[in-house]
Amino acid sequence: MSVQDTVKRVLLSLQDSIRAKRLQVADHLRSETQVRADPQALEQVLFNLLDNAVKHIPPGAWIFLRDKSLDGAVRIEVEDSGPGIAEEHRQRLFERFYRVDPGRSRELGGTGLGLAIVKDLCVAMGGDVGMEPAYPKGSLFWLTLDAAPTRPSDDKQEETATPRQDHAEKASS
Repeated sequence: MSVQDTVKRVLLSLQDSIRAKRLQVADHLRSETQVRADPQALEQVLFNLLDNAVKHIPPGAWIFLRDKSLDGAVRIEVEDSGPGIAEEHRQRLFERFYRVDPGRSRELGGTGLGLAIVKDLCVAMGGDVGMEPAYPKGSLFWLTLDAAPTRPSDDKQEETATPRQDHAEKASS
């Protein structure tokens, strides 16, 4: 499924909040990036990550989206220029009901479940999720999922290439 198409749908659903805070969103996702994922789960994961960014960064800040190819996987990143998250909170971010700032989260309507849901869905899809500080300030949330071929013919080529390589290696031994 297309990462870029899913992000576009999520950003459309958040566009009023993005405009109200005058946020800048830079989408640097490659149009050809495909992942193996449950469509509704991926949309929920990206919604939760982007909604958190929108809620927790100041007006006029930016959100940067990008993807990176890994060995058989894709890393999707959501980076923001907000205040960042102190190191003592990072280990617990994906725990149920954990809030970095409980008073502020209640004010914004948070339950402390959003990132726990993100983690559960990513793991259920065979992926992983994490967070690291962005420099000079802000947060970078990432998730990894298995890459999907961009065209059905790519999958067939991969399947037929391996046996030929094995045969050629045996013949040269």
